[in-house]
Amino acid sequence: MIEEQAEVVEVIGDQLVLQAKTKSACGSCAVNKGCGTSLLSKVVGRKFTRFQVDNSVSAVAGDTVVVGIPEDAMLKGSMVMYILPIAFMLIFAVFFDFFLSLSLQSRDLVIAGFSIAGLIFGFLLSKWYFQRQSSAQHFSPVVLRKILQHGKLQK
Repeated sequence: MIEEQAEVVEVIGDQLVLQAKTKSACGSCAVNKGCGTSLLSKVVGRKFTRFQVDNSVSAVAGDTVVVGIPEDAMLKGSMVMYILPIAFMLIFAVFFDFFLSLSLQSRDLVIAGFSIAGLIFGFLLSKWYFQRQSSAQHFSPVVLRKILQHGKLQK
């Protein structure tokens, strides 16, 4: 289970609206000062992600909770998000490279255009997949425990 802390922003019925800080791995890296990603995160600033989960720990607004998502869901989601678009980009490129005439004047440009079309198709297919899976409990985060209650450590 991959765990992350989030703050309870609001309680709506039996649902919690949580806010989690988007983290960068740059804080612990040895080349922090010379890295472009570190510099970019300083310029862009901290970002927050808001999402809803079931209130299984009786949390209230202001509490800090630990949420989790299964590792295999994260791995499967990453595969769909990254591998699928690249795979379709390559499939479109190879397919149109095979079927286009060798004497076509702008053949490489046409293949590049179809490669981009394959990439976009892969992104759209990924989006469709995640929209269909949005109600699946496997991909939904769950509240594991409450760690701070209105700024005080939970015993």
